[in-house]
Amino acid sequence: MPVTLAGYTVEPLVDVEGAFFPLAIVFPDVPLESWEPYRDRFPDTFSQEDMLYTRVTCYLIRGHGRTVLVDAGIGAGPDPLFGHQRGRLLQELAQRGLAPGDIDTVILTHLHPDHIGWAAQSGQPTFPRARYLVHARELETFQREEVRAAMHQIAPGYLDRCLDPLQQAGIPATVDDDTEIAPGLHLTISPGHTPGMMRVVLRGTPGSLWLVADTFTHPAQVTEPTWCSAFDMDRSQAIATRFEVLGRAHEEDALVMASHFPTTPGRIRQENDSFRWEPISD
Repeated sequence: MPVTLAGYTVEPLVDVEGAFFPLAIVFPDVPLESWEPYRDRFPDTFSQEDMLYTRVTCYLIRGHGRTVLVDAGIGAGPDPLFGHQRGRLLQELAQRGLAPGDIDTVILTHLHPDHIGWAAQSGQPTFPRARYLVHARELETFQREEVRAAMHQIAPGYLDRCLDPLQQAGIPATVDDDTEIAPGLHLTISPGHTPGMMRVVLRGTPGSLWLVADTFTHPAQVTEPTWCSAFDMDRSQAIATRFEVLGRAHEEDALVMASHFPTTPGRIRQENDSFRWEPISD
């Protein structure tokens, strides 16, 4: 569902989707029965009793003379982590009349394998004219040997394929904690899931849209912000960031979209002493 705000149009582009991960793997500390209240509320985020239905969503932002891609999916594949499927991001762009050379900016919210898969192919940047943006802390973290080794246990060789060619070409530009990269288009650090993960915020008059990446892996975490994904690198910081995002997004009445949520934007609503994510209707 496209969103128009602040002179931009934002479209979610699903690179891949399916039942790839058991709940017990992604949320090892959450008992299976604790998911029951959320099955009726978010039926399209589950598959069978014990599986998540996962979307890997990128975002196309167009406006103010800019064509911006937020995140780069799983890549061409076939990807064993995602059921040996192939990413369809380039097809999604082509359906909108765009070639890779039409993208002028690629925002890498963080450097997990399902967010940088299309960043480079065959040793070359996939988007040849684009400026690639990543947080300085994120780039430094994923250059550490121990982090690279841990990541390659999950997705062997992905940093060699997707990040290293960009660095060798001197392409990634690093940003600081809060950066406006175009009129009304901001990048803000949201650490915890990874040390330098960013959210993308569009601010209009009135209204705002927050693309919160993997601050929340599942919409149940809006109500249960202490539930941690197995992929949260710093659990206490990830929890703190979730609470911070919830409070501020609710205060602003912002539209909120997340990389693995259903693609309809939603708002953060108060629910007794907690919050819930409420998709908006067409």
